Amino acid sequence: MIRWILCAALLLFPFPAEAAAAQPTEQSVQAERVELFDTDKQQVVRTFPNSSAFQQQAQRILDSVSGRVLDLNPSLENAMIVKIPLAPPKRLVHQASNLDTQITAMFVIMPKSGGRQPWLILHTKQEETVVVEFSAKVDAIREQLHLPKVEKGTRRP
Repeated sequence: MIRWILCAALLLFPFPAEAAAAQPTEQSVQAERVELFDTDKQQVVRTFPNSSAFQQQAQRILDSVSGRVLDLNPSLENAMIVKIPLAPPKRLVHQASNLDTQITAMFVIMPKSGGRQPWLILHTKQEETVVVEFSAKVDAIREQLHLPKVEKGTRRP
């Protein structure tokens, strides 16, 4: 499953040439576009200008990091993944997890149905990948992405 995480992260993290091609809009941040990836379709289904609103949501989520993911194989199936390139990189400090690093991109993994809480795959300035849990609600970012709210308890055993 770790292979899936790395493959998804590599697929969602575009080559530097794409960053140069991104054209900022009035409220856009000078960064690559935000991408929404559907794991069931195995493709990017929408892109959005990387606005200050996305950057604020990213900071709010980073501020709520609660530790590293403890699951050996967190699932990437039946999920929506939003990639938010961070400009400028944002600092993540979580002493209990021994984390003090600059984050250049975050991937918010949001299961389509209830069950597991959303979690993050982070790319650091040192070109490392960190997988963490967070406690912030994702309702605001789901609204920005035009996604419906997830119904709690919809997951069947």
